[in-house]
Amino acid sequence: MSHINYPTDFTGQTTLFLAMKKKIDEDGADSPLLLMLAQNNIDLAKDAIDCGKAMKNNILFLEAKSNSESLLQKRNTQMKPIMKHLRGAFQFLKKLYNTNFKNLTDWGGTISISGKIKYPLGTQKRVELFMKMKAKSDSYTILPNPLLPYLTENTIDLEVDATNAAAALKKDSGAKSKKANSELYRQRRDKCFAKSLIDSNIIGAFLIRIFIDNTKALCDYGYDIVNTVKIAKERIIELKKGENRLAFRAKVGSIVSNLGTKDLNVYRGKIIAGIPLILKAGSEVILTKGYSIFSVSNPSGTDSGTFLFNPI
Repeated sequence: MSHINYPTDFTGQTTLFLAMKKKIDEDGADSPLLLMLAQNNIDLAKDAIDCGKAMKNNILFLEAKSNSESLLQKRNTQMKPIMKHLRGAFQFLKKLYNTNFKNLTDWGGTISISGKIKYPLGTQKRVELFMKMKAKSDSYTILPNPLLPYLTENTIDLEVDATNAAAALKKDSGAKSKKANSELYRQRRDKCFAKSLIDSNIIGAFLIRIFIDNTKALCDYGYDIVNTVKIAKERIIELKKGENRLAFRAKVGSIVSNLGTKDLNVYRGKIIAGIPLILKAGSEVILTKGYSIFSVSNPSGTDSGTFLFNPI
């Protein structure tokens, strides 16, 4: 059976639409679609204009999306060493305070009863935490700064980190703005192209009925035709001792195989009634007319049963 493999991405969808319209334009008065287009109120000229608007919005969408991702990457590059220094500072202070690790809250930190330091998510809150830690460090103008050994040993300049944090915060805000713009352009793109996309699918569905014996002809319109062979499904059914299972559906001529060690009873129809067809252990039967719907019973009082068949 043949079917159309419709593209799911915008570029593929617009490429298909333009190829389809080009073919119809080339056929002119000889196109087999003219009556169908009129009856379905499909105006391909208007669709093409809307498609063009959608493509322009897609360019703006991709540009804004790329700018947002670029700003996020730069933000992450600046925040990475800041977070490394921040985590290192809190770990140093935690060891310094030992059992009095709750003193980390004076530096802006959040720590659990078990002593696990919690770091916030999001650039804004992480920068705020860093600035609280820096403010506490800067407050030591007379007494020795307990964090100074860590900063000195690791050559950390909190002023440099603060400058970079402010820059990262600005990039984070810019990235969010660009992302919002990209979403707006994407929505405009999809709205502009909605009717053209629907019409493209309607035309494809109509063409596959016209060329039912020559579906490859749809390739001339840009459609991707896939020929598939339906693969028969198999079901394995287990029956507990004395259990009945009702109303299985299968094609006449298909095979039911007994995979168990006990005989099973096969009944025509949706209920267990009438004279059963005995399905011997390890054997199989071909379903004849009247058995397109069948039920199965396991008469054994000691053993479970299993059978296999191809359902519709």
